[in-house]
Amino acid sequence: MTKFLATACLTAVVLLGLAQVSDANCRGGIFRRPGCGTPCQAPCATTEVEAPKFEERKVKVLKQVMKEKEIDVLECKRVTKEEKYEYQVCVPVWKEEKRKVTVCTPTTREVDYEYKVAVPKVVEKKVQCTTYNCVRENIVEKVPVCRTVCVTYVDECGRCCTRRERVTEWREQTRCVVKRVPVITEQTVKVTVCDWEVRKGKKTVCEIVRTEKDQMVKVCTHEMQKREGTRLVCSTVTEKVKRKVMVCETVEEEKTIRVQVGGARCDSHNDCHGHRTLFRGGLFHRGGCCN
Repeated sequence: MTKFLATACLTAVVLLGLAQVSDANCRGGIFRRPGCGTPCQAPCATTEVEAPKFEERKVKVLKQVMKEKEIDVLECKRVTKEEKYEYQVCVPVWKEEKRKVTVCTPTTREVDYEYKVAVPKVVEKKVQCTTYNCVRENIVEKVPVCRTVCVTYVDECGRCCTRRERVTEWREQTRCVVKRVPVITEQTVKVTVCDWEVRKGKKTVCEIVRTEKDQMVKVCTHEMQKREGTRLVCSTVTEKVKRKVMVCETVEEEKTIRVQVGGARCDSHNDCHGHRTLFRGGLFHRGGCCN
């Protein structure tokens, strides 16, 4: 349908261009004919206008149609399947072996030993002791004493005046003091002293005796063993599938249109000089030869 409309528009533009070119030629173009090369000096002879004639024709036009179409496309799918595989496992294996081992056996025995003991005892001992006796004693010492006395003096005017002044005097004073006199005396006191004595005794001693003997022991060894298992394997498979899509197709369609097959003439025989023209009696009728 779009192509048909574009074709109709292009046809109308071409016909309009031809009408302008024909009119220019009639007035003095490169294809001018005698009598039409210059503007008409006088009006042409009286013309008879022929009525346009039309007829219906069938034409084929193209139009775009949306249709549903089934197409083949490639589609990738993820497929999982189980497969068997082998793997190795480290398995501990226990077995008994005869080996020589060392056994430690504790044994006890008594032994004689000597030891020293501190034995306390009380003894009398003379020691010197210092004691103090308090003795009172009067001492005489001089101390400063302050007192106020009246002093006579003569001022600037020659008058006798009296004023008070502070005077410091040293006077003897007796006070009692106590003195500590040390007295050393000898006294007998009891003192505890320790004497070391050697004694004998018995004690139990534990000894470890090592002996070797054969013994069955369990020994662990590791060996690799094969095992079988199953696992899921994912793979990608490409396959063709059908899909319905909308596609645009161009189809031909038969259509009936009205087409002009005849038109008006400039006179009873031809247009000014015997030529029929589409522009003066057809689609672009101007009504005269020169205008």
